[in-house]
Amino acid sequence: MVKKVNNTEHYVQHLYIYLNDADQFALFSGLTFAQFMNAVRMPKNLLLLKHSYQDASYNMHTQMEFASQEEFPELRKSRAAKTGEFCWIDFRSEKQVNSLTPQEQAELLYIGHKKEPMRPPFYSTLLNDFVYLSSEDEQTTKIYFRNMERLNELVGNYFIQSIRREDHGQNFWRRKSKDMIPELPVDILKEMKGYYREGILISLADPEKTKNTVELHIRQIEEVSFMDDFWTDISEYTKQKIERKVVYDRKLKQWK
Repeated sequence: MVKKVNNTEHYVQHLYIYLNDADQFALFSGLTFAQFMNAVRMPKNLLLLKHSYQDASYNMHTQMEFASQEEFPELRKSRAAKTGEFCWIDFRSEKQVNSLTPQEQAELLYIGHKKEPMRPPFYSTLLNDFVYLSSEDEQTTKIYFRNMERLNELVGNYFIQSIRREDHGQNFWRRKSKDMIPELPVDILKEMKGYYREGILISLADPEKTKNTVELHIRQIEEVSFMDDFWTDISEYTKQKIERKVVYDRKLKQWK
């Protein structure tokens, strides 16, 4: 009989999400910059509003630093150390950055300092898709999405990457490409999104415990005021009722 998955040691990955639809942002805990990079189609350039990356490029017009796609691998390595807060907004070309007005530049400095915008942070000048605001230890990350469908992209790929990493790392899970876990269906991602507005914890069950299935357990967790306490209390959260199980059946080769 498969051992019941019901406490912290029976999980290999957790992600907390709280969604504010009205202001087009989501709060995350359990998300690193490297995981974000793995999960989404990355923009071409990042204007660095607060960072500790030593090799950033410099924009004379704004006197701000930025990183282009060629620099992303080094930026990723820098962030692995989790030194300092990390805040950025994306842009498509430096010409756009050179068109920022003094008011817009002031607003960007405010965002980097306060981790909140003075108005919706989607600029026609930059044509940005995201505003990414992370705490020093990456315990909390706040992301604004121009297109909220990108949230589904992020969450779906986050867990598929984790599952496939576990697949590759366990002898039992070594599979041929035809047996690779498929992406989460869009209808399931949309259903999951309905839980985000109250705050949820999504947990990936340890494949060694669930054997022939891959399971994501969803628990409703009210908005957490102090994220520093969240991971301290994770064992208590995993004892709470599971609201929804998203399951991939290896024999049937389907999500449900």
